[in-house]
Amino acid sequence: MLITLNTSPPDAPKPPSVSVSPSAEREEGSSVTLTCSSDANPAANYTWYKEDEDSPKASGQIFTITDFRAEHSGSYSCGAQNKLGRSNSTFHQIVGTGSSPMIVNIIRTTLGVLMLIPVFLLSLWTRKKKALRSTTEAPGEIELDSIPEYENDSHTAAQTEDTEEQGDMV
Repeated sequence: MLITLNTSPPDAPKPPSVSVSPSAEREEGSSVTLTCSSDANPAANYTWYKEDEDSPKASGQIFTITDFRAEHSGSYSCGAQNKLGRSNSTFHQIVGTGSSPMIVNIIRTTLGVLMLIPVFLLSLWTRKKKALRSTTEAPGEIELDSIPEYENDSHTAAQTEDTEEQGDMV
């Protein structure tokens, strides 16, 4: 009978790897499980951190967030530690879909309104232009410059003068 003992030398934890399940974006109210693993001898203890937060979020190789909410979105990392050392994983982005569709809808609505504003302004401008054209080009309207009594014509003035002289002679 041959007994094999684990004779690998003691080792500080290697940089941990993180897996996320489910791997797709999560909907609000669902759960997400993060698993951390690292080669270490003796076995490592694991601690979970959220980026930009000082205190650890959880301890243990598996970190589960139940009832996922928008405030849970962010970057998470795990640290592996044994008596010989410590190593941290890179941050992994965890995103929920609860707020994403809302943001997309706000952007779509804003773009739609911004595209309708020029159409509305063009419509108003066209109506105003038509209204001005209809008041200046009304049928039967007489322009003051075309009325013969108001024309400043030297020939007409001379005729009026001659007629007055003839009236005085009579």
